Amino acid sequence: MKKILEWLLPILFVLIFIYGRIVCYGPMNDSVAVQDTESYFAAAKGNPFSLEFFEQQRSPSYPLLIKISNPTLEHELTQLSEPYFGTESRLAVQPRTETLVRNQTVISILCWSAAALLITSSFNGWFAKALSAFLVLGCGFVPQIADWDSILSSESLSISLFILMIGLLFKVIPDGKGDRLVTWLAAAGLSVVSFFWIFTRDTNAYFIAVEALVLIVTGIIYWVQRKGQRVSAILSGFLLVGIFFFHQGTFRVSERWLLPLLNNMTENVFPYETRVQFFTDREMPTEGDVLSLTGSAEYNNIYENEKFIHWVRRFGLQTYQRFLLSMPLWSVLQVYNNLDSFFEENRQPFFYGSNQQRPHWAEKPGNLMHPLSSAVILIDFLLLILVAVKAVKSGEAADIRSFWTLLLLFLGGGLMMSIAYLGEVRSIWRHVFGGVLALRLMLWLGISALFSTSKKADD
Repeated sequence: MKKILEWLLPILFVLIFIYGRIVCYGPMNDSVAVQDTESYFAAAKGNPFSLEFFEQQRSPSYPLLIKISNPTLEHELTQLSEPYFGTESRLAVQPRTETLVRNQTVISILCWSAAALLITSSFNGWFAKALSAFLVLGCGFVPQIADWDSILSSESLSISLFILMIGLLFKVIPDGKGDRLVTWLAAAGLSVVSFFWIFTRDTNAYFIAVEALVLIVTGIIYWVQRKGQRVSAILSGFLLVGIFFFHQGTFRVSERWLLPLLNNMTENVFPYETRVQFFTDREMPTEGDVLSLTGSAEYNNIYENEKFIHWVRRFGLQTYQRFLLSMPLWSVLQVYNNLDSFFEENRQPFFYGSNQQRPHWAEKPGNLMHPLSSAVILIDFLLLILVAVKAVKSGEAADIRSFWTLLLLFLGGGLMMSIAYLGEVRSIWRHVFGGVLALRLMLWLGISALFSTSKKADD
């Protein structure tokens, strides 16, 4: 009876979330396209069972969803939004994209609901369970997240898979017990979800690298302490390592890095003589007034300089990485000095939407659930320390799992956010959003973890 009462509020919250998500956001057929939408449809024409599908100009997970949702790939994009040029479209039905939009929304609802239940089940005590369910679902309901489901781009799928991955992670991180069927199922689910998530946006790879490290380290710790041979965690960790290197290999061949790198060159290298010297010392050609080019590589004709582009394709990526490593203080300060700009927005810039299409009243609560201040990072750090102390004192599996999950969100989110910023100078807020979301989510999971009670007291 006590267990039933503990689950009463979380299940009620999930049902309210599903109902509210469907009712408050109007028809699921409306959408808006962005500048990259057409290229995702083009990528969907490839064979998903071929290596070339992973080596295209677009990460393959979203094109795969497009292919599943619209096998013929026939479509008409009538609502194109380009914030860079000051164009903001209205939501509307775009012919033969309705199934894709519905699928994005359904995946989002299922992932947030499943994640809330998985996370809730990892805490002890009715209050911690109810609080965690409310906070997680609150993050997913507000327009700051739900709006992305109406945009024909990879963000919706990336956000949905991310939250489900975090929910599964709570079940895979060792708890001192031996491997059970539920841990093996969670480990298998985590591996599959992580695979598709890493291929929604390339910067996700660095979060996966930290995730793999956490699983391997925690698994080995429990193995050495003979508190349960968590083979599932260790194997999941090494499988994620393999996924990471597979991604990196296909990523380099795909040249998805080329345009962002060229934008970084024109913005962060060409205007500075000492930085240019670093690259010319490594045989970067400068003929053809290439150093005078500014702005995005999509519009400044830099691709016409064949000798320079040939060098960039062969040596540009590793040279730029060495450049960042040779200037660690500059790299760190670049991120630190721009932290406020990373957090100053939390809403998509592509459409506004009528009162019938989205709940504008939920925007203010959304600003609470997705704070607009970089002070979140400091609060996260303090919460991490508090949960670590609590875990050491209690020895509870729930507290230990919470600590490792929060550590992953802190390190992985910070790394993903930093690399996204240093890797692209355009649409900065949208590119760092994944890392910022992890740090915002950490705030609410950390608070929930502090209210988790002792298992013995709970029994």
